[in-house]
Amino acid sequence: MKSFFHLDVSKAFGSDHVELADDRATLRTVLQEVMRKGNGKIEVIDPATGKIDVDYFVLLNRRESQTLPQGLGTELHEGDEVAIGMMHYWGGG
Repeated sequence: MKSFFHLDVSKAFGSDHVELADDRATLRTVLQEVMRKGNGKIEVIDPATGKIDVDYFVLLNRRESQTLPQGLGTELHEGDEVAIGMMHYWGGG
């Protein structure tokens, strides 16, 4: 059985939004910023693969990141919403 938990990263940023200096920021850019501000507590991108870690899911404007044609390279625009969630697996033998 899978459970999904939405992460509230606003405490790390002191706000419910993130200001990015890069005018051509991508989904990867914002996730890297979340990881940087999370001081190692949030590892959304797997360093070995460069992809979303299997323990997380990421939505951009309510679309799963894997379904985006450009994936993590998708450019962000003013007003875009990024949601990060954690997958928890329950059960056993």
